[in-house]
Amino acid sequence: MVSPALAVVFTNPAAITLTDATATGIGNPYSSNISVSGLTGTVTNVTVALRNLNHTFPDDFDLLLVGPTGANIILMSDVGGSDDRANVDITFDDASPNSLPDATLLPSGASFKPTNIGTGDIWPAPAPAPSVSTTLAAAFNGTAPNGTWSLFVVDDLGVDMGFISNGWGLTVTTSASPATTFNNGATISGGDGARGRASAYSSNITASGLSGAITDVNVTITGLSHLNPDDIDILLVGPSGKKFLLLSDAGGTTDVVTANVTFDDAAAATVPDAGPLVTASVKPTNFGTGDTMPDIPPVYPNAGTAGSTTLASAFNGTEANGVWRLYIVDDATTSAGDVAGGWSIDITAGGAFGASRFTNADFDNDGRTDTALYKPSNNRWYLRDSSSFQTRTLHWGMAGDIPVPGDYDGDRGADLAIYRPSAGQWIVFNSATSTATFTPWGIASDTPVPADYDGDGKTDCSVRRGGDWYIRQSATATLRAVNWGLGTDIPVMGHFGGTNGADFAVFRPSDTTWYILNNAGSSFQAVPWGLATDELVPGDYDGDGRTDIAVWRGSAGDWYILRSSDTSFMAVHNGIAGDTPVPGDYDGDTITDVAVWRGTAGGGAWYIYNSGTPIGAAALKTDNFGDTGDIPIANLYLP
Repeated sequence: MVSPALAVVFTNPAAITLTDATATGIGNPYSSNISVSGLTGTVTNVTVALRNLNHTFPDDFDLLLVGPTGANIILMSDVGGSDDRANVDITFDDASPNSLPDATLLPSGASFKPTNIGTGDIWPAPAPAPSVSTTLAAAFNGTAPNGTWSLFVVDDLGVDMGFISNGWGLTVTTSASPATTFNNGATISGGDGARGRASAYSSNITASGLSGAITDVNVTITGLSHLNPDDIDILLVGPSGKKFLLLSDAGGTTDVVTANVTFDDAAAATVPDAGPLVTASVKPTNFGTGDTMPDIPPVYPNAGTAGSTTLASAFNGTEANGVWRLYIVDDATTSAGDVAGGWSIDITAGGAFGASRFTNADFDNDGRTDTALYKPSNNRWYLRDSSSFQTRTLHWGMAGDIPVPGDYDGDRGADLAIYRPSAGQWIVFNSATSTATFTPWGIASDTPVPADYDGDGKTDCSVRRGGDWYIRQSATATLRAVNWGLGTDIPVMGHFGGTNGADFAVFRPSDTTWYILNNAGSSFQAVPWGLATDELVPGDYDGDGRTDIAVWRGSAGDWYILRSSDTSFMAVHNGIAGDTPVPGDYDGDTITDVAVWRGTAGGGAWYIYNSGTPIGAAALKTDNFGDTGDIPIANLYLP
């Protein structure tokens, strides 16, 4: 293992305001500055985040970033159209597959390439003249990181106004930072034949010592040779169980000999469909559909069906430390190959986990929600593992107990857990150690609200009493008390702000409004959404690491989702009256799937739309499992 590189985050939360009632205007302050220090080496990657941008005419809003050496880039200009936007979060990242829109609604919560639609933009002194750089890498890579980074904000036409209420942040990675290259140099010999497996199946790398969530992943295959590259399928599985198809049905039929191939979202091109496959840095490439990886014991059968298009969409926001697995298959006969130099993975961490950290009802720890049930009549848990499709039956609890599944031991797998109101006690069977813990917390009339409020990767024993939340923080075993909401409100668990700690949220049926207090207790939002009779189904439906506000209207079987990434509205039909909504990440792509459970005597059924496949008949998965009176665990304490 070589000493790897870590992204370091610097912030300036002070507001930047713009007022130009009659003419062009400049930001106050002009410029807004961030001082970077303590880094060594030169810049290898930069991303920039804006927090709560507001403007009455976004197309007028121009931003110029200037580094300590004077290198600079236009982050955005002449984009976002004319519609008012409020509290928009935007991250500028070369690795993003998207540019900001020219004339349509300015999205929120997503990452975009620096985008400049117009020409001739001017920033008054002391700002420098804009460079011709169109990527952050072209502007800053190889430059010195320490010193003052400046953001110059201009409104280039009159009348309209705006501000960035919570300032901005800068993430800098350098060539000498302590980050992430981990290696496994052992040869991986190819296996020829229909779905022929490689000799090391899987080939593993253990990553350790990283802090925070993943912000970037690159993979290098060293010494790849094959007589027919189009037959090679390569699947990467992360420590959290999330999976990603690096290569399939690409590279043509021309022999490839000892090529070193790096898969990188920021690469300029994909592997050509008809080839050749050569030494290069390329985007992950899959031209086929229906790929499966055979016989992967004891977990990940048929794991190659992930529909992610970028490494970021699969792994960003998830756990970096742990075992990474590489599966290689030759999916046709008459050709063979090997990987003489093994493989390596480069990981940048330091980001927020947000909603991506936990997969609800994942009892087999493969990064996918299981079709699992709790039967109150006998206090048994029926767990159908998505990794093996085997059913485990476990007794945990007694009459009157409330199931409160969660990851209490931090192993990224769900634990059997119950809250016993009669004793005010939490009883957890820890999957990491197969031991039980008994924690007194709460009284008989409390409502359990388990979630990871302290951001340590473990579910906290937590209750709500009237409008008061009482959190037993697992990191310190101390109390945190928060007053939020009315006693008649419905508590909602989620990471609506995308931070490591869960937020405090309630739904008020009397005015059909969601009231969300951020984890720090420093700001809140009130969002009208749904009807009083709707069921609440929060989840990360757009894959941006933040919980989306969502409801299921059982009378019509319709889902109404407010996407946090761009505040757009999404409506999906799945289910009928009497069903139970069971949203979860059933296909392991970090995006919540729309799903319902239909409890009928002798034959309950799950109806799941996998987010990795476009909505339609081909995407619908049906699993017959359960009985009348059962409680589907995926419905409990979302997300």
